[in-house]
Amino acid sequence: MTHATIPGGADANAPIPFVLPPALNGYRRNLFPGRATSVYFDRHPPNEWEPHLHTQDQVSGIVGDGTVTLKWETADRQWHERELGPGAFWVIPRGMPHALICPAAVDMVSLFMEVAFVADVLDQRLPEFIIVPLAQLASRDQVIAQHSKLFLRLCQHEARANAIYVESIGTVLGTHVLQTLFHGDAVRDLRTGLPDCALIKVMSFIDDHLGEELKLDDLAHAAGYSTGHFGVLFKRSMELTPHDYLMRRRLAKARDLLATTDRKEIDIALECGFSDDTHLTRWSRRIFKCLPKHLRGLGASAYEPVFPSGQPIPPLDGPV
Repeated sequence: MTHATIPGGADANAPIPFVLPPALNGYRRNLFPGRATSVYFDRHPPNEWEPHLHTQDQVSGIVGDGTVTLKWETADRQWHERELGPGAFWVIPRGMPHALICPAAVDMVSLFMEVAFVADVLDQRLPEFIIVPLAQLASRDQVIAQHSKLFLRLCQHEARANAIYVESIGTVLGTHVLQTLFHGDAVRDLRTGLPDCALIKVMSFIDDHLGEELKLDDLAHAAGYSTGHFGVLFKRSMELTPHDYLMRRRLAKARDLLATTDRKEIDIALECGFSDDTHLTRWSRRIFKCLPKHLRGLGASAYEPVFPSGQPIPPLDGPV
């Protein structure tokens, strides 16, 4: 672990920003080496990283497409393994051995938090390893939802990355992630719904089949649960019915196509799983409070489906 040099004139007693060693293949980009948190964007090539550990607590996640296999060693010297896909985030306490396998190129963002910062937020050491879908965290804390989008835009060079801006994002996001996961009943609440692996499976299944007619049975089967049990557990995990979540994912894809292409609304609606352009318009007005035409040409749109909605939309009859 290397350390950044304090700029001339800086307080010699001030905490020194920490940075990771530069990657041999040049795939790591340091967005900002802060005193409390440091932000990194890695475009990992296909590779297998041997077991290693860090002296800071780490929050990492997959942005965009791609999958990884994550391995970690618990205090009882047992190794565990999990395959993770788009939208999965994980928290690794400092000193915990872990390894990463990337079968193909994958983009990841990482937030490293200094010991004193974590102790100040939690009043304790980071207690455990945890894997959680980003959408699940965002559904419980809108600050996480908004700041994770800012992180992604920084990674994609869509936002200006001056030091104060990035450090503020990192500090706020780190604080809210820690509080959401480890304060009070948050961990118990996260675990009373679907297990992480089942939730990730069904969320990936939804994203892979947005344009198809999906029924509740299909989603339950993807998660490995009975239909009735699945609906209750999904709602408990996401604070949305499966139908609510599905329609917001369809709307998010439609928003991206409207913002970046000139395709007809009817074609976009059908590709995203809406019955027609009128159906798309109804959902756009309901969630975005605007017509689909207002989403045209926005690029990285400011319009985002809310997870969850303040007033959940009741399921429709028939297919979810």
